[in-house]
Amino acid sequence: MDKILAEIRGKNPIDWELKWKDWPTEKQLRNLSGQANGLFHYAATALSWIEGQIDKHGTAAKQDFEKIAQKGLDPLNHLYQVILTSFKDLDPDRRPKQLLGFHHVLGTILVLHEPLIIHQITALLADIPQDDFDVANFLKQFHSVLIPGMTTSFEEATPQMHKSFRDYITGAHAPGEFCILMGHAQFVTARSCLEVIVNTGGGCNPEESYSVQYWYWHLQEAVEEGVKLEDEKRDKWFKQMADDERMCNLLEQMVGDTVINVWKTYSLRVFIAMATVGWKLLEQGTDEHRVKAISNIVRKAKGSACFSSVARPCLAHRPSPSHL
Repeated sequence: MDKILAEIRGKNPIDWELKWKDWPTEKQLRNLSGQANGLFHYAATALSWIEGQIDKHGTAAKQDFEKIAQKGLDPLNHLYQVILTSFKDLDPDRRPKQLLGFHHVLGTILVLHEPLIIHQITALLADIPQDDFDVANFLKQFHSVLIPGMTTSFEEATPQMHKSFRDYITGAHAPGEFCILMGHAQFVTARSCLEVIVNTGGGCNPEESYSVQYWYWHLQEAVEEGVKLEDEKRDKWFKQMADDERMCNLLEQMVGDTVINVWKTYSLRVFIAMATVGWKLLEQGTDEHRVKAISNIVRKAKGSACFSSVARPCLAHRPSPSHL
């Protein structure tokens, strides 16, 4: 803990000496150490979050140390709750868009099949209007749970979400408005990937390559997550998917000759994934008109896929977000 605190102090030694000479006190450090109970991740996350609060609120952030020192049944869950609820202090008029952005960004990080660094994630999520939600600023605000103990520049850092935070934010312990649904996370990530492909032509940048390789997996997994839901929730989820006009428009653009050339390398996988998506949507009673764009992609993928014995082994390969 002393090492972590020394790193924080070392970033602004003059400012720290002027404003923070007697903070934190030995008693406060003992309390935090007791909460950590030998768990380095807890101490690193707590101090990293406090550092962010210092940058944001100045000396007023001293009171945040006391928030973390409050007792909770589970120190990590309590710490995560404190961090999440700090995001609640929003302008009521902006709150809905801010919460949507929260779910979109953290959901995407949760379901990525390959690790991307911060500036690549920001580029992947370019479909989020910056006037509605500043992705880069949000990632900085939540760096304590995404990049604890960061040793490189922020833009070049790779989010490494601790399993305890992943379990917390997707489980029953998280405050309801912050609980991330994996199906929704897969869906908005698929849509972001499609935006990148349609708008950039799928160039050689990492976020563009990622989008071309994984958009269909994310869409298939969104559907499969929806099937697992209880009846009423499942019906609502599939209706939301089918009614998403932006997704429908993007899928329609995926069969243009120029765009097909971008993804045809993965035609066999696209064929299998999109056929699965279309079939499951129809099973759930989705109107055939809504599935038309998917059917067109399936036909185009079938036409360009190579169903040879050489190509067949890729049927067995399915990526997973194993880096988390």
